[in-house]
Amino acid sequence: MQILTSIVEWINHGGFMMIPLLLSAFVALTVIFERLYLLKKKYHLSHASFLQIRSALDSGNFQALKNLVQTADTPITSVLNEGLTYFNSSLDEIERRMKDEAQRWIPRLEKRLQILDTVITAAPLMGLLGTITGMMASFQILSEKGVNEPNAITGGVAEALIATATGLMIALVCLLAYNYFNALVRDYVQTIEDTANLVIEAKLKK
Repeated sequence: MQILTSIVEWINHGGFMMIPLLLSAFVALTVIFERLYLLKKKYHLSHASFLQIRSALDSGNFQALKNLVQTADTPITSVLNEGLTYFNSSLDEIERRMKDEAQRWIPRLEKRLQILDTVITAAPLMGLLGTITGMMASFQILSEKGVNEPNAITGGVAEALIATATGLMIALVCLLAYNYFNALVRDYVQTIEDTANLVIEAKLKK
């Protein structure tokens, strides 16, 4: 309860710029949780499943691969499905089909990451604007009451510092999440390429 009270006081002392800052934080957190669910759970293919794919391709057990494709809707299995569907076609046709399927998935993997990128840039700027307005309020009070009442300007200074700190914290969290998700996307792309290469190798062995 005391923590909640402290947070409310922090927000109240941060000035009007806390409203857009908190809205941007809410949007960013929504994107972060949504991307975590998709990239770490829904689209994720375990290492054991990838080894199963490799083993099935090496042994030519395409029925096991088809069963795996039917039970998992991931970028890797979608590309694999394209390779298996056109496996009896020419090598160029297989490569083209898998490449097209991979290209179709990449925007889905990177979806909404630009929102985090925008918040990374916007949050510190909003915090800076809060700093400016807070200092302006302090100087306004100082001009009205003079230097004999220095305590009168502390509210504006607090507003300035809180807005700046909030903007920087939001940007830092979003930056960490943005880099993490980009790393996950790169891992997905690499695994897709590895899977496609396995299909091509199986075709060459046939």
